[in-house]
Amino acid sequence: MKYTEIFKLKQMLENANIPFKFNEMKEFEGFHIRYPAEPEFVCSVIQHRFSYGNEKNLLEIMGLLTQTEKEKADDDVLGFLTAENVFNRIKQHFDIQQMAGQPCKL
Repeated sequence: MKYTEIFKLKQMLENANIPFKFNEMKEFEGFHIRYPAEPEFVCSVIQHRFSYGNEKNLLEIMGLLTQTEKEKADDDVLGFLTAENVFNRIKQHFDIQQMAGQPCKL
């Protein structure tokens, strides 16, 4: 199966009960995860034929970049990330929101 890393991330998010939306992107032959599912996304994760890292089965994100990553980036996206790396960013944000009493919507 092509693009296994995004399915790995999907499974990790499901196992952690973190709200997200998963879509197929037929026009780009790939997939998209939005965290949280609603109302606005904090992190958009893609893996398709034009995403940064797709040829190495890696993910591209928009959102949840570190300050250093934002300063170094030519764009507001970061590619070539593993499912574990993206999951850790999302999980950290999710946990902070939970502790602050601002749960992410399903």
